[in-house]
Formats: sequence, structure tokens, C-alpha cells
Amino acid sequence: MSNHDGKNPMPYHEGEGPMFAAFRNLNLNSNNNRFERGSSSNSNIHNLNLYFNLDQNSQERSRLSAGGFRVPPSPPSSWITQPGASSSINSGQPLAHPQSFVRPDHVSLCSLVNMMTCPIRYPQFLGLLRRFDTYEAGERERRLLHIGSMLTTNHSTFLDVATNRNGSMALRTLLQRSPSLDKFIFKAVCMNFFSLMSSKYGRFLIVPTIRAVDKPRKEIIYELTYHNTLTLARNDVGCVALNDVFQEIRGIFRDQIFDLVAQEAQWLSFDPYGTHVVQNFLTLQNPCATQAIAENLYGSFFLLARVRQGSYVVEKCLKSEFGREKVLEEFRGNYKEWVRMANDKFGNFVAQCALKVMKQGGMKQLLREFVEKLRPHFHEMEIGHGKNTLRVIEEEIQEFILDFPDPLLGFVS
Repeated sequence: MSNHDGKNPMPYHEGEGPMFAAFRNLNLNSNNNRFERGSSSNSNIHNLNLYFNLDQNSQERSRLSAGGFRVPPSPPSSWITQPGASSSINSGQPLAHPQSFVRPDHVSLCSLVNMMTCPIRYPQFLGLLRRFDTYEAGERERRLLHIGSMLTTNHSTFLDVATNRNGSMALRTLLQRSPSLDKFIFKAVCMNFFSLMSSKYGRFLIVPTIRAVDKPRKEIIYELTYHNTLTLARNDVGCVALNDVFQEIRGIFRDQIFDLVAQEAQWLSFDPYGTHVVQNFLTLQNPCATQAIAENLYGSFFLLARVRQGSYVVEKCLKSEFGREKVLEEFRGNYKEWVRMANDKFGNFVAQCALKVMKQGGMKQLLREFVEKLRPHFHEMEIGHGKNTLRVIEEEIQEFILDFPDPLLGFVS
């Protein structure tokens, strides 16, 4: 069995054929995960840049999958259909070696990858797993281990599958079928953590992996999340993945990530992606973290209120009993900026939120104070974005504060 350069990558001993040598050289140990993304391996099983002599009359073999893999020809008696035996491609006869249930060649790997990534062939992969479930325990375990070894030995192969829509679903389906297989996937997830977290489909593999492994391994993923928090927060996909994974994190790393986001809350709040992380953390109602975020944002609430992403952060602070005090303190300290904000394109939503929060909190005197500061500007607020703030005062606030001055009610009626 030679590769394209004419050299046999797996030399064999006298008296045994090349296929037996292949089996002897096959190592299913997960420690084989030593190949870097983009690097080449001497073993043909790891090379996906293959060309098959396709039967031109077979439409199925020439069909390209969504992942870009060409469907290889199916051998007459494959390892994926015959329990306990493997078949030679040339002879179709099972080999005698008791562990020869695998066939470590290109067709096995590419056929597996194609089934996992091609929408048309994906049901075949699910059928394959159902067939494995009918085998006796030892045979089933060996099949699953072989799949794990093939998919995770080469990082490029694993990422190609994990970042594919169907491939990501297929990998999630493999989890919790076998503790040994879970370890294969866990190790590959850890080694490709950031790439997966910043992938549209790869990110969906992280939480199921956390749930599939034991506590020490969970904590390894927790630590990886902590070390990548700020980088992921600035990524369009990573910020969403970070919020999802954070829901699973427990213990010391949860507190450390809370502290890290709180310390960097100001620039994260202005960032188009980081703002989603800050907003999410504010909704979790962690008293210490929320207070820390509000304290670090104090002095910037007016600025944040006038930009789209920042305005949502200020609203989340106002709606939290642990953060609203700092926001109202800043608003009360500068009524000129309060009036400006109430008329701003985005700031008017923050002003409305502040008025409603004060009403809900029964802060009648403070609410009257804020409205009185807007009263001299009611005429100009009728034009532009300020009219939204006036509408809230008319529909929700004036009934709450029964002793409004008559001139005030006259402007809003």
C-alpha cells in the first residue's frame, strides 16, 4: 500500500503482507494527537487530499458533500458493516487477525468523514451507530474507539468535521456513548478550543463535551474558558459561545471570569461584541459582580447611553437592584447631560428606563426631581427623539405623581 510518492509508509516484515503491517502499525492510543493543524503525517490515514478512481456511471460516488469531501467507493465488505472482521479491498475476504476489525486506509476515513458531514449521507452515519449498538460490548467499544482515533489524530480532520453543520451534530451524537471515546473528543476539543469557540457550528460541541466528562476534565475546559475570556468576548461568534459555556461553569473559575469581566467592563461595554458579554453577566444577578461592573462603569453611563451597544448595558444596570444606584447617582449629578440624554437617539430609551425603574421602586421624590429637570425643555422635546420620553411621562408617570405642577401637565397633555 503505497502513497503518491511511491514510498511505502508502513514497512512490513518478511512473511507478512502490507495490510498485516498496517494493522501492526495502527495505534489507537489517544496520545497520537501530536499532529499540528496544517502539518502532514507519514500515515496515509491522515491525508484527506485524496483522489479516487470513481466509476463515472455512479452518481452516488461522484456526489460532493457539503463539507467538500468526495464520496469514496464502498468496499464489498467494510469494517463498518461486518462485526468482528475486516476485508481486504482486493479480495473481499476477512482477515484472520482477531483485532482486524478495522481497515486503516483512506477509504475508511474519508467514508466516515463524508457520512458525518454530507447532509445526504448523514442518516447513514446514524444508522451505523445504531448498528454498532447491536454488537456485543467489546466489539462495540472497539468500533467506537476506532472512530475516535481516526477523527482526532489529525487536527485538520477533526476541525473540518467539528466546524461543519452536520459534522458538529455527528460529534455531539458520539458523546456519552463510551467513556474512552469521550476522552478522545475531549482531548481534541481542548487542543482546538479557541477555533471551536469562534466557529459558527464548532461552538455547539463545547457544552456537550463538558457534560460528558468527569469533574477534573470539566475544570480543564473551565480554565481554558477563563484564559480566553477577553479574546472570545471581542469575537462575533466567540461572545455568544462564551455566554453559553459560562452557564455551565461552576466553582472558582466562575468567580474568576466574573471578576475579569467586571474589571474590563468599560471597554467591553463599548465593544460591539463585548457588550453582549457584559449584558449577559448583568442579567445573572450576581450581587458582587453586578456591583463591580456598575462601579467600574461609573462616570461613563452618559457616554454609554448615547451609543447603541452601550445603551443596553446601562438599561441592564438600571434593571438590576445591585447596579441601579450607581447609574442614578451619575444621572442626578449632571442634569444637563440628563436632558441631553432624554433627547438622544439611543439615550431616550435609557431615560425611559430610568423613569420606569424609579416608579417601580417607589422613588416618588427622586422621580419628581428628574421630571422637573426636564420640564423647561418639554416644548423642544416634542420634536425629535425626546417625544418618546414625554410619552412615558404622560402615560405612566403623571398618574404616579399626583401633585405635578399644572404647567407640567399642560405640556404633556
